[in-house]
Amino acid sequence: MYTPLTECRYIERIKDRSKVGVWGFGNVSRDVVLSLVDQGLGKEIIFYGRPREGYPNRAGAWVEDLKANAIRRPRLLGTNKIDDMAGLDVIFVGVGVPRKEGQTRSDLLAVNTKVIADTSLAIRRLYEGCSSNDLPLIIYMGNPVTAMSWVGYKATGFPRNHIMGQAGNLDSRRICYAISRVLGISGSDMRGIVFGEHGDSMVASPRFFSVSGVPLEHIMKVEGIDAAQIKEVMENAKKGGTHFVNETGQSASAGPARAACDMLRAVISGEAEVQPVVAILEKEYGLLKEEDALDSLAFGVPARIGPYGVEKIYELDLGDLRGEIEHSTALIMKDITAAAGILKTAFGIE
Repeated sequence: MYTPLTECRYIERIKDRSKVGVWGFGNVSRDVVLSLVDQGLGKEIIFYGRPREGYPNRAGAWVEDLKANAIRRPRLLGTNKIDDMAGLDVIFVGVGVPRKEGQTRSDLLAVNTKVIADTSLAIRRLYEGCSSNDLPLIIYMGNPVTAMSWVGYKATGFPRNHIMGQAGNLDSRRICYAISRVLGISGSDMRGIVFGEHGDSMVASPRFFSVSGVPLEHIMKVEGIDAAQIKEVMENAKKGGTHFVNETGQSASAGPARAACDMLRAVISGEAEVQPVVAILEKEYGLLKEEDALDSLAFGVPARIGPYGVEKIYELDLGDLRGEIEHSTALIMKDITAAAGILKTAFGIE
């Protein structure tokens, strides 16, 4: 005889991250939406663009045109209402201005700290009162992205595993492509990890790159390629964003968007991956010192990311790279200290 269950069964499942938000009407954000649609990522995508004089709902018009021409697509909404960004699982924040001619790094930092803080506070208000399990993961990309990820962490007040910055995938792929041209291969089977800042002080070494699972240093030895040549290629590739601006007069968007979608894929699919990301560090790598007077630091590191955000930070043996890592840390700390001053003065955030 059939005996009915006395209570409902509950089986723990991997966190579903199928509702995706894209915040900001910039070129990168639009390319992120396109990439998500093309790759079939997410069941629902909400694209927010703030109203502009004469153009009250730019995101709405853009999405409607896309829907008319994308036969297979998730549920798509383009909106100018911040409230529509509530109830999401992951948000890509694409706001922030690119550096203009004659503008210093500190000028850019001051402008984007306020932009990122404003946006992050708006997100904080949307999710006020939510349990940590119901908070979205957030991926930042405004420059300087290491400091801006930290600003987002402080302004939202979200757990640190919920905050990520995108730069590592973009930088490592640019380096892989540059090296592949020396090797005479496509580069599609190359992988790499970079550390630290998204900029000139980024730390990249052949030791942390591979070709189809074979360490790059072994490939270099077999091919008889001088280490100095690869080092020069890597240094040049690290400046890929600057080269792009010099050649086109504008910031890159297609590459950064694809790189961001690599992170979003791991989050949305529920299948964690090890990727180079900007994560919020505390004691990891021993980079924070007591005299720094900070409780956290944003830094590019290898991490396992997935539906629970930054699920694990991998502390690798840096060996002779330690000096370069500490140099990159010093520059990032300078940015973060400046941003912290702006947060305190302009927003009362400590």
